[in-house]
Amino acid sequence: MTGPDSSTPWWIDSHAHLTMFEPAEIGDLLDRASEAGVRGVMVPATNGEDLDRALELAEQWPGRIVAAAGVHPHDASSLDGGMKLRVERAMSAPGVVAVGEIGLDYHYMNSPREDQIRALEWQLGLALELDRPVILHNRESWPDMEPLLDSRAPVLRGVCHSFAEGPEEALRVVEMGLFVGLSGMVTFKQAHNIREMAAVLGPASVMVETDSPFLAPVPHRGRRNEPAYVVEVGNTLAENWGRAVDEISTATTVNFRLLFGLGDDWPDDASR
Repeated sequence: MTGPDSSTPWWIDSHAHLTMFEPAEIGDLLDRASEAGVRGVMVPATNGEDLDRALELAEQWPGRIVAAAGVHPHDASSLDGGMKLRVERAMSAPGVVAVGEIGLDYHYMNSPREDQIRALEWQLGLALELDRPVILHNRESWPDMEPLLDSRAPVLRGVCHSFAEGPEEALRVVEMGLFVGLSGMVTFKQAHNIREMAAVLGPASVMVETDSPFLAPVPHRGRRNEPAYVVEVGNTLAENWGRAVDEISTATTVNFRLLFGLGDDWPDDASR
């Protein structure tokens, strides 16, 4: 997909934590993204501290940023009655199009397993009740995650962001009617497992993301990641799949718009 005034492919960064950047940086960051062909960004909330900031960004940049409201598994223990009310209210805020970032993370165990599962189940229920898609986080937790998703398929819609399981698990994600989010890890020289997983997928099943400010892709390893760099993810997929870059940009943009209920006029650079 290309812009009306350029042959540069259009991209959407389907997952970037812009709440972790200084407010004064956002304009320049979005300008750099636009110059690289990245026209839109999804900003998921992770906890009570950054929820309001995610909503502010979506309201401030309606043609460039959309947001998701939710509680990350690291902060699952904070999902009490008051936080549930905040998440519910956020779902009606301008530019909020999904429940997220939610899921399970058994690597750090910042919240107990039971709290993580309880928080995920409540937020999945909210998404189904409101007919909203979800943005899912999974790390070393697939045996618990898969049945929770399967029991809600195919009604549940969403994307498993920065997916790092194997080919079989990726195909299960697609079978359940969800998208697979691919991040800069696909460019890492030693991440053969990520490329093997991506190899069984195709443009119709994926979205591209940065997970900014984390996981900067090659050739930006060691730097702070930002949405402009999602182009490297798309270019790597095109090379690995033997497909045209424009085919990947078009497919992933269409996938994003379809999942999050956005029209063909989003993103819109004129909102800058």
